[in-house]
Amino acid sequence: MFLTSELSSKIIDEVKNLIDEHLIIVNHKGTILASTDANRVGNFHEGAMIACQEKRNVIITSEDESRLQGVKAGINLPILFNHQPIGVIGITGNPSKVTPFGSLVKKMTELLIQENFYFQQLEWEARTLESFVFSWLQEDTVSEQLINKGTLLGLDMYSDKRCVLVKLLPTNQTITHNQLHETFHWLKKSVNGIVVRRGNDRFVLLHYEITDSSKKEYMAFYQRFQQWLVRQKLTASIGIGSKLASESISESYHQAEKALAIASKQHPIIFYEQLQLELCLQDIKTDTKEEFVTKTIGKLRGDLELIDTLKVYYEHNLN
Repeated sequence: MFLTSELSSKIIDEVKNLIDEHLIIVNHKGTILASTDANRVGNFHEGAMIACQEKRNVIITSEDESRLQGVKAGINLPILFNHQPIGVIGITGNPSKVTPFGSLVKKMTELLIQENFYFQQLEWEARTLESFVFSWLQEDTVSEQLINKGTLLGLDMYSDKRCVLVKLLPTNQTITHNQLHETFHWLKKSVNGIVVRRGNDRFVLLHYEITDSSKKEYMAFYQRFQQWLVRQKLTASIGIGSKLASESISESYHQAEKALAIASKQHPIIFYEQLQLELCLQDIKTDTKEEFVTKTIGKLRGDLELIDTLKVYYEHNLN
C-alpha cells in the first residue's frame, strides 16, 4: 500500500475539520504529498522521514526548524498500514497545543486509508469478475480452463442460466455515480447469480436456474425492480434471454441483446420468447428497410393527415 497525492489530498480534506492548525501528509521518502498550505506540497520534510524510518512520533520544536530541512514546529506521526509505516501525518503549531490532538488525527487517517484500501479491493474484484464474464460471453464453447477459472472466482459454472440485460434511463438528468452504485448493490443483493456492470448505464445479469423460474416470476421480480428504480429517479429497459446450459450462455446473452433493442417505455421488460416479427425486422439492413418504404408508401411522407389516419387504422387492428 502506497500513499498517492490524490488519496493524501482526500485525507487532508477529511481530517482538517478536526483541528484548526495546518496539516501535511508525507510519503515514506519524506516528500510532502498534500497540505493545507499549498506552498509546501512537493517539499522535502526531514522530520517526517525520521518519524517514518524510526516508527515513532517526532516532535518538532522551534529550535529544530533551523536544524532539520523543511520542517515547522509541531508533531509528526507515522501512519501505519498492516503494522508498517507508509507515511506521516504532521500537525503544524505549538507542540504543547497540537500534541493532544495527535492520536485522534493519526487514528482517523489510518481508518481512511484502510477504507480506501477496502474499496480498492472491491473495485479490483469487480473488474476481475467483469473481465471473466465478458470473456465467457464471447466463447461459443466453454473450456475446462474457463470452468476452473470461474470456480476459483466462486461462480457456479454448471447450473443452467438465463442472461438479462438492464439499461438504466434517467428520468430528468444524467445518471450519477451514486445511482449506479446503489442499483448495482440492489441487484447484487437480490439476484441469485452474477451481476456485473457494462459501461456507465448497463448491467449484465446471469441468473442461476437451479429451480425452474417461470416467466411470471421473472416479470414480478423486474416489475419490483422498476418500482425501486422510480424511487431512485430512474427507470430501465430490460431484455431477458432464454434459460440455457452454462456452455450456451453466449446465446442467451445475444437473445437478451435483441430483446433489449425492442424494449420501450411502453413495454420496458421484454422476453426473447415474445419476439416474432421484431426479430425479422431487426435482421433486415437499414438500407433495405429504407428502399422498401420508398417503393411502397414513400409518396405519402409529405401527407401528414393521411399518415395520421394510417396510424389510427393500424392501432385499431385495421378496423
